Amino acid sequence: MLYSPGLNAPVERPPRARRAAKQPKRCSECGFVGTSFPGVPASIFNTPTDLELLDIGLNAHEPAWLLGSDFDLNTLDFPLSNAISEWGHPGHDNVHSHEETYDDSSDHIDEAYREGLRYKLQPCPSNTALPSADFLNLCIKLYFVRFNPVFPIVHAPSFRPSSENAILLLSVCSVGALFMGSATAAAQGRKIFQTLNKANLSSWDTYIRRDAREWRSLVQASIIGQTFGMLSGQPDNVCMTESFHGTAIAWARQGGFFKIKGAPLPSTDEPSTSKEDVWRRWVDAEESVRLVLALYVQDAEFATTFHHEPLLRHTPEKLPVCNSDELFFAPSASDWYGLVKKDRAISTQPTHAHLTNPLPSPTVPTTRKAQMFAYSSLAGIVASIQEKRSSFLDDASKQYFRSLLLSWHNEYYKHIQGPRKNHINLLIFWHSAFMALYADSDLLERSIGRDGRHAAQEARGDVENWAASVEARRGVLHALLLLKDLEMLPIGLEPAIHVPKATFYSALVVYSYIKFKPSADAYAPAQDEVDAPELQVSGSTGALGSNSEKASAALLSPVEPSILCNAIDLLRRIGHWEISRKFASILQILLDDLTKA
Repeated sequence: MLYSPGLNAPVERPPRARRAAKQPKRCSECGFVGTSFPGVPASIFNTPTDLELLDIGLNAHEPAWLLGSDFDLNTLDFPLSNAISEWGHPGHDNVHSHEETYDDSSDHIDEAYREGLRYKLQPCPSNTALPSADFLNLCIKLYFVRFNPVFPIVHAPSFRPSSENAILLLSVCSVGALFMGSATAAAQGRKIFQTLNKANLSSWDTYIRRDAREWRSLVQASIIGQTFGMLSGQPDNVCMTESFHGTAIAWARQGGFFKIKGAPLPSTDEPSTSKEDVWRRWVDAEESVRLVLALYVQDAEFATTFHHEPLLRHTPEKLPVCNSDELFFAPSASDWYGLVKKDRAISTQPTHAHLTNPLPSPTVPTTRKAQMFAYSSLAGIVASIQEKRSSFLDDASKQYFRSLLLSWHNEYYKHIQGPRKNHINLLIFWHSAFMALYADSDLLERSIGRDGRHAAQEARGDVENWAASVEARRGVLHALLLLKDLEMLPIGLEPAIHVPKATFYSALVVYSYIKFKPSADAYAPAQDEVDAPELQVSGSTGALGSNSEKASAALLSPVEPSILCNAIDLLRRIGHWEISRKFASILQILLDDLTKA
């Protein structure tokens, strides 16, 4: 059986493919060994990376992330053990196997039945032991260096390990463990993730009774955990995170974070003695804004993954406005104040407003627009497309969304081009939005057997009609450009969270078109199709250039099964997420189907 990207139901597959793909071990079977990794050299913290592409100066505040020698590691055990103790679960010595021996023919509750109920209400005992402080320090380092730049919701310069943000710290460690490159570390990360979800659900009310910072840490930890589960490739984890998504939104609402519409910058005539306090107050507001933007992004991801309406209303005026990435990554209060002064100077210069632009613009200068705001704006368009497709996506709606996507590109492209500004891979997301507009991914998934052979046969007619349409060819063009953009990413840059699924859907669009198109001849796009408005804007053809002969040659080349080979290779090489390998295994089966005798 094969994991489905759209639902957690298995995909029916032929016996040969069933034998070829081996199921990974369940997390419960993986050993959660609390080793100290003595073979890891201390110099690993100074290992050079390609993070210089981002130019955000992370090493300036690196020591503050780490657990010092005076930090009590037992405080990190508190959220986990406390969650269990609040349920009143007895210790291991008192837990014994319970046999339900009561008489089920009785019409009343007796003591045996009551005891059975008591046993069922008790959670499973946990003897989870945290890894060593050295291991946790390495996880924290890798999180902020590799993952935080592509999903910036935690303010790295002011982050300090403490008992108040223990759940957030452990959630950071669970993701950071994936970047160590070892199966043992990844297993520890998964174990922390699974234990934290139970701890969050068991102890969230204790955080609500505390101050806003601890509440914000809880929501941040939940968002990071949701991302982990979403990209884990494990069907049970994906199902759990989708079910938990509404809870994370509710916590953010109850904490008042949706009411915060921005983090205003202070005036530059503040006394120098108050810089640190002003900076930290701004950080609190900025983190609150960014966690709400992250929830909008995740809402779009869940809606398109499970093919249902989003839980949030993705209207532009509802989005809070975050500040620039340069301000968010400033390593100190003085550096932050220097950037604020520069922004103030730029903001006094006259600007030409785009009165016809339907998207909101940040209040910070246009030269410093935040990628997180652009990300959530684009995610809102994608979520709106999915919501409309769930009811009826007509031609007028498609034209409206096409105009929105072109407006978004016109507003943000100049701020995201270049390797230093492309760490969230927004052009890949932009092309995937057009694919969502031109192709019904739910239909394509059903056609390859997600819901079984009978459902695949029922979907065949609709897929054949789609493959004969102009929209199918437009979807293929965007799929080709998405893969080209992905090829051009620096090898040391961690892909954003939407990249694995976007890569899979681009290959699925190509596969469905090749298999179901009316003519058996290889399809090569015509020049008039390449001249579509969204393919003529700046940068739409990635690093190839919009009107160059090289770009035209790439777009006009035949669409053939070798494109799936390219997508499979990219999925196997990009990032540290298991979902990429799962998607690659599905595409391998589809490739075998195209090339079989």
